[in-house]
Amino acid sequence: MGSGLRVEQVADEAGLDAFLRLGHDTHGGLAVPLPERTVRSWFKGWHPHPHPIALLVARRGDEPVGRAVVHRDDRLDARLGTRALVFGALVAPDASVVDALVDEFEARAAGAGATELFGPAQLLPNQSGGVITGGFEERGFLDSAWNPPWLPDALEARGFERWYEADTWIVEVVDDDGPTEAELDRAGIRIDEVTRFGLGRGLRALLPLLNDSFALLPTFTPYSREELRAQTDGLWWLHEEGLFLIARDEQEEPVAFVLAVLDPSRVLQRSGGRIGARERWELVTRRGALRREAVLVMQGARPHAQGKGIVTLLSRRLHANLAELGCTTLRSTLVGRMNPGSVRQFTRFGGRPLHATAYYRKALER
Repeated sequence: MGSGLRVEQVADEAGLDAFLRLGHDTHGGLAVPLPERTVRSWFKGWHPHPHPIALLVARRGDEPVGRAVVHRDDRLDARLGTRALVFGALVAPDASVVDALVDEFEARAAGAGATELFGPAQLLPNQSGGVITGGFEERGFLDSAWNPPWLPDALEARGFERWYEADTWIVEVVDDDGPTEAELDRAGIRIDEVTRFGLGRGLRALLPLLNDSFALLPTFTPYSREELRAQTDGLWWLHEEGLFLIARDEQEEPVAFVLAVLDPSRVLQRSGGRIGARERWELVTRRGALRREAVLVMQGARPHAQGKGIVTLLSRRLHANLAELGCTTLRSTLVGRMNPGSVRQFTRFGGRPLHATAYYRKALER
């Protein structure tokens, strides 16, 4: 490459260490690194993703300066009606490194018979990903993106177009008593508060509920049991009773849910994404400080339960429980602008958009 940059696939532990170091926060506390365990699982082939995942490092001379992963997924192709090479975990200091990585994406796409590039996604858009296109002054958090303001322009200069624009949200916790028993009775539900030791049972109930609730979203590909297990790895350490709620109808069938966790962003930033013995000890011993901020990871309702106010009842219970814990701030992972029902779950509590986000797609010549 004329820029003196070359891109190589990670092939050994030294390359993996370089890839991980590039993900450490270099933006003054604004970005949150991906969990190291997740990245290692990609490299080792332990992750349940059905296709191989290639980790790439861009070097200027011998110095690692940028990184990304690339992979494919037949389920996403079927959803989008395309054949895409998906990129993610993108880190670059400037547009020249983005250009070098995109050149590599295009070369690999040609070899795979892909007709477009899609991303960033880790590993799929319903898991995490996106580029922030506004709100750059606001810090990132667990499962959210943060990138410098020049990145959207750099991608668009290479022919990428925005797709599925969305926002993350921030809400000041409302000290509410939560829904009354009479309100729950009128809705025909009870609320199951999943305990730490009931997480296994709760996640088994969540899997079909999650897949049904999000089936119509254009970004969604159904989770397998193994993918949900990987996505919620480490949940035990971030869970507090009252933050994982499942609404069950009169037949005890799960019909809606909210899942929030304590926000470990500062711990992940200090450790570079590692959650080892020291970090787990910190999560236990500094629990009081950790309880001040939480992240709403996901919420939804089965199609026949949507529009009936059930998620609102769950949200009210969640706010009541957060207030009882001493939590003051709830951030939410991205919500598509085409999904007004979910947006109302934040505006009714006085929330505001935090980051504007988008995925990017680029059609390739065949």
